Amino acid sequence: MPTPTDPAPCSGDEQLFECLACGKRLCSAEKITSCPGCGETMQNLSTPRPE
Repeated sequence: MPTPTDPAPCSGDEQLFECLACGKRLCSAEKITSCPGCGETMQNLSTPRPE
Protein backbone atom coordinates (compact mmCIF):
# COMPACT_ATOMS: atom_id res chain seq x y z
CA MET A 1 0.00 0.00 0.00
CA PRO A 2 1.52 3.37 -0.93
CA THR A 3 2.24 5.85 1.84
CA PRO A 4 0.13 9.03 1.49
CA THR A 5 1.97 12.33 1.43
CA ASP A 6 1.96 14.14 4.74
CA PRO A 7 0.86 17.80 4.61
CA ALA A 8 2.30 18.46 8.09
CA PRO A 9 3.29 20.84 9.45
CA CYS A 10 0.02 22.70 9.14
CA SER A 11 -0.16 26.47 9.51
CA GLY A 12 -0.84 27.91 12.98
CA ASP A 13 -4.65 27.93 12.82
CA GLU A 14 -4.99 24.56 11.05
CA GLN A 15 -5.18 21.04 12.45
CA LEU A 16 -4.09 17.75 10.87
CA PHE A 17 -6.78 15.18 10.09
CA GLU A 18 -6.29 11.59 8.87
CA CYS A 19 -8.79 9.18 7.33
CA LEU A 20 -9.04 5.98 9.37
CA ALA A 21 -9.84 3.95 6.23
CA CYS A 22 -7.61 5.19 3.39
CA GLY A 23 -4.93 7.16 5.30
CA LYS A 24 -5.48 10.46 3.45
CA ARG A 25 -4.20 13.43 5.49
CA LEU A 26 -5.51 16.99 5.29
CA CYS A 27 -4.81 20.27 7.08
CA SER A 28 -7.87 22.38 7.85
CA ALA A 29 -8.92 25.22 10.14
CA GLU A 30 -12.43 23.68 10.20
CA LYS A 31 -13.37 20.29 11.67
CA ILE A 32 -13.41 17.55 9.03
CA THR A 33 -15.63 14.59 9.93
CA SER A 34 -15.66 12.58 6.69
CA CYS A 35 -12.94 11.92 4.12
CA PRO A 36 -13.46 13.74 0.82
CA GLY A 37 -11.82 10.79 -0.97
CA CYS A 38 -13.66 7.75 0.40
CA GLY A 39 -16.33 9.17 2.75
CA GLU A 40 -15.07 7.37 5.87
CA THR A 41 -14.37 8.91 9.31
CA MET A 42 -11.53 11.40 9.75
CA GLN A 43 -9.49 11.55 12.98
CA ASN A 44 -7.97 14.77 14.33
CA LEU A 45 -4.26 14.02 14.83
CA SER A 46 -3.63 17.48 16.35
CA THR A 47 -5.69 16.65 19.45
CA PRO A 48 -3.75 14.85 22.21
CA ARG A 49 -5.09 11.41 23.04
CA PRO A 50 -6.13 10.61 26.63
CA GLU A 51 -3.57 8.59 28.57
